Amino acid sequence: MIASLEAPQRVSPQNFNSLKQLVRSITFAQDQFCLILACCNRIELRSQMIDQLHQLSPVQFEELCLKSSTETLYGTLAEHFNSYSPDAVMVYGFESVGHLRELLIATNYVREEFCKFQFPVVLWVNDDVMKQFVRLIPDFFSWASTGIEFADEF
Repeated sequence: MIASLEAPQRVSPQNFNSLKQLVRSITFAQDQFCLILACCNRIELRSQMIDQLHQLSPVQFEELCLKSSTETLYGTLAEHFNSYSPDAVMVYGFESVGHLRELLIATNYVREEFCKFQFPVVLWVNDDVMKQFVRLIPDFFSWASTGIEFADEF
């Protein structure tokens, strides 16, 4: 279904392919926890890609922007989605978290709890945050079923 859509004029072919891959991953992971990493280095591009996802995806998803004061990823997700399960969640703002190292380490400690979520979780990270995932929380990082990269467009 997605493959027949045409790429919006402002989206490069590479990023359109990444968008289609992300839509497929979210669609196939309905009603179950699935960790998906989307790597994008520019906030403006990330916003544009999320806007495009709203148009392309048959799955409705919620967005969650982490604040600089966010202390735990799991607790933040559980707090926002304790009364219902969305079809999918996009989480971004890792680059603005004040104590990112501590947040990531706490995430790794409670990684088993994420299986309670019955929806795919897409974590939007940049290269620097991705390196910290690999270095600080390799167990949680290894759960990512898909890693999707969005290339800078100039």
